[in-house]
Amino acid sequence: TYEFFGGLSKGVEKRDKVRTRVIAATLSDHIKSSDHIFIMGHTNSDLDAVGAAVGMWAAVTKGLDRRASIVIDKGRSMATTLINAFEHQPEYENMFITPQEALDRCTQRSLLIVVDTHSTSFVESQEVLKAIPRVVVIDHHRMMVTHIKNALIFYHEPYASSASEMVTELAQYIKASAIDGADAQALLAGIMLDTKNFVLNTGVRTFEASAYLRRRGADTVAVKKLFSDSLETYKQKAQLVSGAEIY
Repeated sequence: TYEFFGGLSKGVEKRDKVRTRVIAATLSDHIKSSDHIFIMGHTNSDLDAVGAAVGMWAAVTKGLDRRASIVIDKGRSMATTLINAFEHQPEYENMFITPQEALDRCTQRSLLIVVDTHSTSFVESQEVLKAIPRVVVIDHHRMMVTHIKNALIFYHEPYASSASEMVTELAQYIKASAIDGADAQALLAGIMLDTKNFVLNTGVRTFEASAYLRRRGADTVAVKKLFSDSLETYKQKAQLVSGAEIY
């Protein structure tokens, strides 16, 4: 077994973006040589996983003119408000597919981009991961023992606030104009979720990425609405808090 001690030191933020530029160029080459790109987050996907996946989808389809699909189990997602917002727009039709649909469509020339996780046990579908030999990983969580091995690109930056921040930086170097209103909002929602509204794990690059998203048309009010609960949920939360006792 593995036993871990410590591991509380913070990742130091890098000032230059040379690595991001190099990875964006390499990733673009891999995408161009693939017939279909599948993008997948972690199981019980949140706003960061879905936001990063949407940002990557926009960079692939609008920036590099390649076919792409986001593999997601909608029944287990915690970002249904964001998913529903996209499904009602004709230009994003068929963007989300089930793991079974991905298994039916994938070939040996397909490329799988895994965002917001690097662990084989946390991915949305382990079957899809096994079926597609060419894998790219984009993640910001601290390295785990069960990480995906033999990835073509393993872009792992623990200092980054969120996967959405990393995808935003990559998208700028793939094609800056690929991200627009709805995509920018999804990415900004992911950043806001993982930083608790720009409070935790926030670096200079987090604000730079957010400023770019704002320029590309992200509506901060619409993003805030994604976090709002229904009145029923609000009442239940209030009830729980009012009945709490401090020991």
